[in-house]
Amino acid sequence: MSAKKTLTVCNIYLPPSLDVNFSDLEHLIQQLPAPFVLVGDLNAHSPLWGDVRQDSRGQMVEKLLNDYNLCLLNTGEPTYRHHSHHSFSVPDVSICDPSLALEFDWLTHNDLCGSDHFPVILKTSLRDDEPAAEHWKFDRADWMSFRTLCVSRLSDELALSEDPVAQFTDTLIEIANQTIPKSHISKNKLPKVPWFNDVCKQAVKERKKAQRKLFRNPTAENVLAFKQLKAKARHTIKTQKKASWQNFCSSLTSKTKPKTVWKAIRKIKGKKSTSSLGHLKVNGKLITDKKQIANLLASTISNNSSSQH
Repeated sequence: MSAKKTLTVCNIYLPPSLDVNFSDLEHLIQQLPAPFVLVGDLNAHSPLWGDVRQDSRGQMVEKLLNDYNLCLLNTGEPTYRHHSHHSFSVPDVSICDPSLALEFDWLTHNDLCGSDHFPVILKTSLRDDEPAAEHWKFDRADWMSFRTLCVSRLSDELALSEDPVAQFTDTLIEIANQTIPKSHISKNKLPKVPWFNDVCKQAVKERKKAQRKLFRNPTAENVLAFKQLKAKARHTIKTQKKASWQNFCSSLTSKTKPKTVWKAIRKIKGKKSTSSLGHLKVNGKLITDKKQIANLLASTISNNSSSQH
């Protein structure tokens, strides 16, 4: 993402069997450049973040919050479900610098997603929420209509208007909107992976259905059914991933371009192929705003193209 400020994000797991003392937690916090967000399964329990019990590690985390003036993002929702005891707890803790306390909304996913922990979601307003730029689909343009409209509407009379450049530009864009389609922008849509087919969808659907049934009625029969469908979904996804990778590798030849290979690898991993917005540094100052970047580039190009060069 392109954030408006530099953040330090630390994700950590502390096993229950690990001997952790307060100085270890202090040392961790002191290593994190501010502002930071610390999230993870700390296996620390306290009513402060919604757990029904409190242990020594939970007391240490409470002291850490108080001594270092840190903010707790948890809202009290459970993050872990014990399948044997059918009980809920909150071993996952999200902590942040005070300057970021109002920048995040903390929530949990309603599906275990094949785990015994509910995924923790942090929604932030630090992200640049400007919609992605639309692109003209020139291969689907109606060029005959475009030409006809240009001939009829881009007349010499535009030059006599108060602002002929703006009038010409607005008219041309209006004609293009009528004759050239644009790409559809789907905001915050996750990239599709080639291996997640109908078989995977059905397996995940059955797992979710079994989970809902288990939560409503935690009987031994429903526990067994959920574990079986959970294992089935995991096996199905793993099998489809492997088959997709094998099919891709079998299609490679000595003439395959490296760009095609890396593009396919990113697609299999679920990564977006488009690069994120870069930042510019001018005279030691970091420029992150899209409009400022565009104006700076335009000014530089205009200067380089001027008669003095």
